Amino acid sequence: MRRKDYLQNPVKHIKINGTLTVDQLMQQFKGSGSFGAGRLARACNIYEKMVRDKECTVFLALSGAVVPAGMRTLVADLIRARLVDVIVSTGASIVHDAIEALNGHHYKGSWVVDDDELYKYHIFRIYDVFVPEEDYVRMDYQLAETYREIAAEKNGASLSSNEFAWELGKRLKDPNSILRAAYEEDVPIFIPAVRDSEFGYIHLLHASQENQKNILEVDAFKEVPLICEICRKSPKNGMVVIGGGVPRNTVQSAAIAANKGMDYAVVITMDRPETGGLSGSTLRETVSWGKVKGEADKVMVIGDALIIFPIIVASVTERLGSGFTRTPYLKRGKLGARRRK
Repeated sequence: MRRKDYLQNPVKHIKINGTLTVDQLMQQFKGSGSFGAGRLARACNIYEKMVRDKECTVFLALSGAVVPAGMRTLVADLIRARLVDVIVSTGASIVHDAIEALNGHHYKGSWVVDDDELYKYHIFRIYDVFVPEEDYVRMDYQLAETYREIAAEKNGASLSSNEFAWELGKRLKDPNSILRAAYEEDVPIFIPAVRDSEFGYIHLLHASQENQKNILEVDAFKEVPLICEICRKSPKNGMVVIGGGVPRNTVQSAAIAANKGMDYAVVITMDRPETGGLSGSTLRETVSWGKVKGEADKVMVIGDALIIFPIIVASVTERLGSGFTRTPYLKRGKLGARRRK
């Protein structure tokens, strides 16, 4: 590199000239190209490329508490608009979707609160979101009955986590539910750590009931060939990661197993890389594993996903326009959620 090569792109200063749309603001951020604004603008560009690329399968890795905090309908709408093709989620995110699908609610609260008093009132706190205990209890018993129905239908056959999610979505009626939208649109939801959530303790309730003839079986390894096959058969793969942890690791490991590597990657996190944890690991580090291609379009945005991700979706949706339609490669390849055998 010569000195002049470093001085090719002057910063364009942000100008707010009257009312701006979300994407117009992103274009101002792009002109700046600096700090978080530049990363966010780049994330919008990369996500747009993913959904416009007819050969790309888009993975959404979902972790953290964004579903109870208000992002549930946004994810369901992305599924219905076919702007994501595969979801890999923590169990907790899908549990909170099920709570609302079964007439429960999450409430705006505060992190400055007497938690002993919340305990006395049977109110659970997720930072500044409140959930009444009775909504969990109602879900527990309703889903325990759902487990019984599924187990009776399957007659001892085991389910992968995506088959389990599909069976739940089939029985839920809430159109704003992630599970229901995925069922209707044939989008697989993989829940690799399904036991590490309320779903696991509902299973204990289900299995311990008297006169239980069939016990629901969920096989943690059964889904591995399918998610790897999706990566392998897709000409290109892209991921949008909210948080990190098990969902991010699952998507990236599938890319390794398929010997493909991600062609596009957007990671939204507030974690640090110094601990060696996956949620904060840099995208440069993932290249060393072959999880993401060295030449991939990639960016890590450091910030609150509840702010960042809706802005990305709003900006890209504005660019796509109301007439945009997309047929995911996953559907053309017939590798959807209903592939259960």
